[in-house]
Amino acid sequence: MTAGSLVVAVDCSTTAAKAVVTDAAGAVLASGASRLTTSTPRAGFHEQDAETWFTATVAAVRDAVGALAREDRDRVAAMAVTHQRESFVLLDDDGAPLRPAILWVDSRASEQIARVGSRPLPDGRSVQATSGKPPDTTPAIYKLAWLADHEPDVVARSAHVADVQAYLALRLTGRLATSTASADTLGLLDLSRLEWSEALVEVAGLSERRDRSRSGPDSVTDPYGRLPQLVPGGGLIGELLPDVASLLALPRAIPLVAGIGDGQSAGLALGVEEPGVAYLNLGTSMVCGVETTSYQVSPAFRTLAGTRPGTYVLETVLNAAAYVADWAARFAGSDVGAMEAAAATVPPGAEGLLVLPYWNAAQTPHWDPLARGAVVGWHGRHTPAHLYRAVLEGVAFELRLQLEALEDATGTAVRQLRAVGGGARSVLWAQVVADVTGRTVRVCSDGEVSAAGAAVQAHAFLGQKTGTSRFVTEGHDVPPAAAGMAAYDRLYPAYRTLYPALRNTFALLATPPQPAPPQPAPPVVGP
Repeated sequence: MTAGSLVVAVDCSTTAAKAVVTDAAGAVLASGASRLTTSTPRAGFHEQDAETWFTATVAAVRDAVGALAREDRDRVAAMAVTHQRESFVLLDDDGAPLRPAILWVDSRASEQIARVGSRPLPDGRSVQATSGKPPDTTPAIYKLAWLADHEPDVVARSAHVADVQAYLALRLTGRLATSTASADTLGLLDLSRLEWSEALVEVAGLSERRDRSRSGPDSVTDPYGRLPQLVPGGGLIGELLPDVASLLALPRAIPLVAGIGDGQSAGLALGVEEPGVAYLNLGTSMVCGVETTSYQVSPAFRTLAGTRPGTYVLETVLNAAAYVADWAARFAGSDVGAMEAAAATVPPGAEGLLVLPYWNAAQTPHWDPLARGAVVGWHGRHTPAHLYRAVLEGVAFELRLQLEALEDATGTAVRQLRAVGGGARSVLWAQVVADVTGRTVRVCSDGEVSAAGAAVQAHAFLGQKTGTSRFVTEGHDVPPAAAGMAAYDRLYPAYRTLYPALRNTFALLATPPQPAPPQPAPPVVGP
């Protein structure tokens, strides 16, 4: 391929499929997007029609490629996909979805987490030691176990389990395959070996054998024939089918390069391989990650396959960050912009109001699916602006707690947070995060950072070296301010007491009320 080759990078996220066409310098020549819809049939259930992953991807890519000049379309030489992690779909023998896909944010499987999450496997290792994932609502393994309990007929009819990339690869190339750094968040991979684990597949309730041919380059078969072939991140999945290439407005079929999960992909674009650097995605949820060359597990993080061969990513997670800020604005009958302006007038510490931001359970380091949000310290001076600021501070306090646990577990200090996401665009929130954590926040340039990581992999496949990401070079630093640090240092010990004090309360709130025992009939009184 020539140095002037272009690539298409797709991020099939929770809310939309987004496509960009980039050159090797990282410049975006064209883009497209198509929204995705999530259904919530019951409390805690979050599902999507997997077919829309494909149709939205096609629409986004077609718009992006269609915006190119004809001569530039001829330069497009590869495509790569990154995607929402942990989400999965069950497919029949023809590759058609048997039921709606279950998403990463779905929290239906608390009973399965409690039942099998800490149970030793036959080899004596735990689920976490094998998969790298603490028992939590996000990995697919527990939701697969829920399906085995509640929809066994669907599981019995299923021929394949596919993460988002595997499903798209099947539709785009005809091959059911995904990268190890995409598959691992299903929770079914022996992460230290980068192989499907027979023991974890059995925990998920997928132990009925489905024998079928599984040939292909770089493939690793699973023990029961249901799971995608595994390809190293940046490796070749296959050529686009000719009719699919035409559907995407491409002049010819091109290689589909194996991307990685959206969190790791963002880390790749943000240079997470640099020592002392962590990526921070401050969006609907909050994800913070660092790279390491050794496999290790701890409640302080979840372990993922890394951005490069031989590496791992250690991530901390909070499944409700900007989600809680949006909630607080709606709760006040306002919008985020107005609430941020009002909250900026409130002093650091919100005059003693503290928020525990567990609106969608607790992840790192507590991993408690029963945890709930809490607001502590109300008094008569507090206004909606105080609540909003306390929400921003609560998320930042939780990040500080996570970073301290991460550093204690790994012995490696984090000196800089490279931040992206809607929350990072907030001047107030970026400063709060810097002041609470005592670390410089590098607010990176806006744009599709996960897709940029996929583009890096596609260019590397073509032999094109990419330089330092524009997301980093065009960003700006937010250093911690001494006055803010002092205020938050005084409050942080109080924040640390909240979860331990409320843990049993959360469990009681999650326990269904028991019916009152029957009362004896009153005695019959005669005339």
